[in-house]
Amino acid sequence: MNKKQIIILSVVGAVLVGAIIWLVVALKSQRDTVEFLTEQYALEKEELADEYTQLAIQYEGYRLEVNNDSLEQKLEDQRIKIQRLVEELRQTKAEDARKIAELKKELTTVRGVLRYYVAQVDSLNQVNEALLAENKEVRQQIRQVSNANANLKEQNKKLEQKVDIASHLTAVGLRAEAQNKRSKKTTSLKSTTLFVVTFTVGANVTAQTGEKDIYVRILKPSEELLTNSKSGSFKYDGSMVQYSMKKTIEYGGDELPVTLYWNRNETLDPGRYQFEVYADGKLIGTTSLTMDK
Repeated sequence: MNKKQIIILSVVGAVLVGAIIWLVVALKSQRDTVEFLTEQYALEKEELADEYTQLAIQYEGYRLEVNNDSLEQKLEDQRIKIQRLVEELRQTKAEDARKIAELKKELTTVRGVLRYYVAQVDSLNQVNEALLAENKEVRQQIRQVSNANANLKEQNKKLEQKVDIASHLTAVGLRAEAQNKRSKKTTSLKSTTLFVVTFTVGANVTAQTGEKDIYVRILKPSEELLTNSKSGSFKYDGSMVQYSMKKTIEYGGDELPVTLYWNRNETLDPGRYQFEVYADGKLIGTTSLTMDK
């Protein structure tokens, strides 16, 4: 082999060695690049899974705050969709860059839908707050009207009571005494033949005029009622009450003297005797008389 051939072989060998070295370096660089990209895709996949999970939590939170069945169902549908995408992401290989990119794009879409629903939720909340404020104001107005009506009813009731009281008859100068057989006043039961009750029906322009029944109840010291064959009953305070004696008068609105007589018809015990006068279903006067033996 001559010198020229040796030089040619040396050059070819050097070229081959250089090519091999370059190929080794290139393969290593490519492997490093693939490993780097794989790590990046894996990290991106993990971050994407976290973002989907957080988004699912947000959807669930908003769904629980909504009091609208239609919107609540839409939020629930999106939450289920996110769960499906998360599962799809788990099954996607880290090096499947195209699929990860699609899921990342889908995440952007789902976020946009959430923003739309959040705006609707906020709008509904504002409407609800406005309605609550309006309802509160209406309830307050109703309470004010109710209180005003209650006060008016109470005032009317008091006025009616005053009018009712003002229209009652009154027994002015009511007095009861016992008399003996000579019509002389006595305090001894031994000589008493009758009880006399006298008073004046007071003038009253608001009272109804016409015939009036005056009832007198005479109560013994034992609180038993004195009665005879002429006794009866009248209506008082929603019940029928027995009376001792009665007298009918013609009342014209002016003062009218009235006298009633009770003839003794039984043995009486000493003590305090109570006299009650009634007219128009009302108690119009009381007095008492203490009797000895």
